[in-house]
Amino acid sequence: MEKHQQAIRQRKKRERDQRINGILSAAKKVFFSKGYLKTTMDEIAFEAEISKPTIYQYFKTKDELYSALMLPFLEEFSAQFEKIEKKLKAGRYSSGKALVADFFKAFLKSYDMAPDSLRVANTFFQQKDLINELTPDARSVISNQGRYDFELARQVLETAMSKGLIRNMDTYALSDIVWGLFVGITQVTDMKSTRRDQPDKYLRSTLHEAEKLITDAIILK
Repeated sequence: MEKHQQAIRQRKKRERDQRINGILSAAKKVFFSKGYLKTTMDEIAFEAEISKPTIYQYFKTKDELYSALMLPFLEEFSAQFEKIEKKLKAGRYSSGKALVADFFKAFLKSYDMAPDSLRVANTFFQQKDLINELTPDARSVISNQGRYDFELARQVLETAMSKGLIRNMDTYALSDIVWGLFVGITQVTDMKSTRRDQPDKYLRSTLHEAEKLITDAIILK
């Protein structure tokens, strides 16, 4: 009997996950096509081939749905940098080169897990007025996660400087430079791609060249 109930629970979870993924996929398509402000829940429901009340069973507002698309990359990015910070504090980096290499690996792993999540986040942060259109709760969730990611990156850089792995610099400026490289390169390769679902094949080779430039510029040992 217990096995039967467990099988039912697993089936329901699979169905729920499939429904959520279908809604997110539809929302992503409509958001990319029309932008956040012009997108309606009716259009997302139509694209997902479900009723609008069904969407509200999983996402209470358009803001919550938009946040669900944006947050996976930001959360994975912070998880990756938390690992780097832990490794750094434990003294497991023998060179700044290895540390910089892990920066780029962390970004790529986050990107590979949720490439469209990064695209949604980029669109959001490029439109300063957009955050004011969100509900206070959605605005707080997104702002807090973004702030945490930037603060974590600066903490990692400060620790690396204190350990003599990289040059002493303004950590605010350096974190913005590194983040700007990540974001800028993905945007450029996206523009060069003929289809959104076929990321530019030169993304990794370009990031590799960027990694060498940053390494040469900031490492001490």
